[in-house]
Amino acid sequence: MTDEEIARHLRNMPALQAFCPSGRINTEVVVDTLCRYCIDIRYIEFKYFHELSNSRLHEILKKYLNLEEISIPLPIEDQLHFADLVGQLQNLITLIFHARNVTVADGVLRAIADGCPSLECLDLGFAQFPNQEVEYFLEKKGQQLCYFKYTGYMSKVAHRLLTECANLRVLTYKHCNEDLPSTDIHRLSKLSEMECLRLICISEGRTQDVSTIFKNQSMSKLYTLDICYCSDFDSTSLAVILTNCPQLESFAVRDCLLTDEGFQYIGNCKDLEYLDISGCPLITDKAMLYIGAGCPNLSYLNIANCLQLTNKGIEYICSGCQTLKKLDMQNCREMTDDVMKHIIRCKQLEVLELSCNCQLLGIHFHLIPSNLIHLTALYAMDCFSLDEKCISKLKEEMPHLLIVKNSIKKGETDVNVEDDTVYIYKEL
Repeated sequence: MTDEEIARHLRNMPALQAFCPSGRINTEVVVDTLCRYCIDIRYIEFKYFHELSNSRLHEILKKYLNLEEISIPLPIEDQLHFADLVGQLQNLITLIFHARNVTVADGVLRAIADGCPSLECLDLGFAQFPNQEVEYFLEKKGQQLCYFKYTGYMSKVAHRLLTECANLRVLTYKHCNEDLPSTDIHRLSKLSEMECLRLICISEGRTQDVSTIFKNQSMSKLYTLDICYCSDFDSTSLAVILTNCPQLESFAVRDCLLTDEGFQYIGNCKDLEYLDISGCPLITDKAMLYIGAGCPNLSYLNIANCLQLTNKGIEYICSGCQTLKKLDMQNCREMTDDVMKHIIRCKQLEVLELSCNCQLLGIHFHLIPSNLIHLTALYAMDCFSLDEKCISKLKEEMPHLLIVKNSIKKGETDVNVEDDTVYIYKEL
């Protein structure tokens, strides 16, 4: 859709309440039209690539005093004036900054804390705010916050204030202060209303501290947990979480040294639908046995780069998790063609990721059309042993299926991955 077409639609939508352009637009033209014809915008979102000027941003903030949600890049210039305008928004509930490597001026967070009486959700992106302002904001607004994301350094005082946010339900927490004692990390257990928690970069030797957060079902309402970049997270910590968080529906713990033992408790989480344990090289088929037996409602499973898994592990999964809709098993190097005999038991499967499995020839792909009728996408990048005839036959029988694989130039015998292009079989 062109800028002119967008502007024409906006002229005929005076009651429009949300404006979230997904593609590139000429913000000078479009924002001018928006402010002129749409009188009741409540939600506005712009990305980096929209290159929204400060003057247009200020125009929006002055025009729409009833804004309830703003999602924008943090301005690089004139930040204090921007913060003052935001602080005047009496109905603003959610403020999200898309920011990377932005230097934030003193006073920005303070102005927001002193204004915005309805603010409940704050995402500070990846910007680094002065620590005294983080402390000031949490002291001023902490009791009304239900959502908070900050990945910068947090002092001991700021951390204490965070743990006193009694109504906090969604938190992204990055451990950037190595001087925090383990007792301070444990204080996160006070956030008993927590429903969605993301823990990032817990340093080596501190994962046992993390597991204490969940003991005695202190976060029993938690239904989404994401633990990433915590390299020595182990099965002891996993067991504590699975035992004490029975309401989990989504659980991701990636790129760490998990072993099989902790998964024997996964049956405590009967409602688990999403599981991402990719990049855990010590996991074996035994863990898949526990998952297959304990997770009957699983719809998404990511076991990419779990290098010790074999066909037997997939047999366990597909026997017990027959409601799977997406299975990601890229770079599971021990898998052979016989794995398809197990995968076809998951009749609801929609997306299958097989990339980087060099033993696959595709000789059982003929089983897919009659068994996986809901399959919409098959990814087979860097499966250089795949027989092109098997792919062509599959495409002939399932013309709607998106198949993504490498193409090999005629005459090539040795494949140079850097020169490969992606070849997509798809009806246009």
